[in-house]
Amino acid sequence: MASSIELAGRLSAVVATQQEVLAAISDLDKVMTLVVERTPEATNGDGAVIEVVEGDDMIYRAGSGAAKDHAGLRLAMTKSLSGMAVREKTLLRCDNTETDLRVDAAACRALGIRSMMIAPLLEGTIAVGALKTFSRHAQAFSDLDAYVLQLLAGMTSAALLQARTFRELEASEARYRMLFDRNIAGVFRSTLDGRILDCNESLAQYLGYDSREELIAQPAWNLYHQRSDREELIRLVQENRTMLNIRMPFRRKDGTSLLGMISASIVHSSANEPQLLGTMVEA
Repeated sequence: MASSIELAGRLSAVVATQQEVLAAISDLDKVMTLVVERTPEATNGDGAVIEVVEGDDMIYRAGSGAAKDHAGLRLAMTKSLSGMAVREKTLLRCDNTETDLRVDAAACRALGIRSMMIAPLLEGTIAVGALKTFSRHAQAFSDLDAYVLQLLAGMTSAALLQARTFRELEASEARYRMLFDRNIAGVFRSTLDGRILDCNESLAQYLGYDSREELIAQPAWNLYHQRSDREELIRLVQENRTMLNIRMPFRRKDGTSLLGMISASIVHSSANEPQLLGTMVEA
């Protein structure tokens, strides 16, 4: 049975790993690297692997120790202990890979693995992967090691989900920015009280401004000959949620008029602030 001092030391290692992971939570690859580097220290192993489910296979996504250079290794779920841990959604332990019929002995031999433990990575009730710690020695792991691995797997599951959410959000924002900037139509986003939050270069060119930055510095009311024109546009969009192809006159920087074709809708910011998002082309 583990002493209170040993248990405290292991829990301290888990907490330290959690703090490091949280500091890197916006970088999915760094999160996985930190987990596989810290897991052996906390579980008395020589290396660790994060495996993810892909179809009927388990794929090595990150590894340390003997598995460090084996990212991309693919093992059939039906022939690996990791696959069994995922299917059964429970921690599994192998004390000797040479005699345990549940494991892929050839793959273990190639990596010099003689014993291992595997905990499933869960998203809700779905197992999406596994965290494996391994040793080059047989019977290397204790019940305390199993307890610590379960703690690390729970922390890792939450961290990977959050890191993946960050990555997907960044990709979504990048796609939005590309469509926004490259649109041949003038694109704008403003608050209902008249602050221009964003626009593209096409809108600046339509309205005779030297740059989008110069246009953004203007109050939205300056782009209309009459304040009531913008008020009417906002009223129509609020009533109909989205308005397509509304013709209205706009005021260029030099004071001349431009007849524009507007399509607009009301969107909400992360702070639930209503904003006017739309496009404009010359009518």
